[in-house]
Amino acid sequence: MEIRRAAGVDLGAGPAGVLIGGVEVRPDKVEIKVTLADEHVEEAIERLELTGGQPWTVVFCEDVTDAAATTALLDIGVVLRVRGKTATTGDTTIKLRPSRWSQLDPQYFENLEPDAEDAEELKIEADWAGQSRSLAASMKVEWSDSRLSAAQADGRLIPELFSKTQLDFLATCSVGRVNLAAVSMLPPIAATRFDEFTIDGVTSGVRAERWQVDTGLDFLELSIVAKPKKAVAAQAALTAFVQHKQLPIDNSQVSKTRQALDHLIAKSTI
Repeated sequence: MEIRRAAGVDLGAGPAGVLIGGVEVRPDKVEIKVTLADEHVEEAIERLELTGGQPWTVVFCEDVTDAAATTALLDIGVVLRVRGKTATTGDTTIKLRPSRWSQLDPQYFENLEPDAEDAEELKIEADWAGQSRSLAASMKVEWSDSRLSAAQADGRLIPELFSKTQLDFLATCSVGRVNLAAVSMLPPIAATRFDEFTIDGVTSGVRAERWQVDTGLDFLELSIVAKPKKAVAAQAALTAFVQHKQLPIDNSQVSKTRQALDHLIAKSTI
């Protein structure tokens, strides 16, 4: 997290930040995403010559009731995500998106890199998808045990998916109270993370991740990371690369998380 002396706020490419306590704080990274959907996914994998293909399991927790197909947590900007990378390794993330600087406690103004096994990673960055702009604050913890399968077998163990530090972050910074003992795990999403590749005009690698949500939805998301001053140019380079491959971009600007959760919750209440 960059901390500078200045005023103003801009989630775009400009240098301005937000003045808090006489110190300017702004995200030092922008994550830029392009999504390809449904019948174009297999074509995109072939044209982009994606390799690797590491299978993951992605599971979201939501406040689900039998009477209404709603995404109550997502609607207040809370995402509870669990990723299983093998039978005994994975990570758990609490993400606040869209987020505001004013909802974050000062102890969470700076990014925190993990320095030991099971240590938490705090990341605050701008999130771009097409013309959509938002701020996202997330805390992730990696683990090496069977907590995901245990929670899938017994919903009472869902709170144990998250660390105390993550729960403190959620309680302190969320705009609404969340009782993890009352949330449910949604059906798992089959994810595939491909090897990163490079393109002209972008300094970071391009991440490619596919989500197959039962038989109803199929997404391939390409994402890059750029410094704020270079984000507009990097987004243009990524978009031009995809268009050059003659692949149609999903311009709905609805995040894959939103589409996946809406789909899974609608099915769960039928």
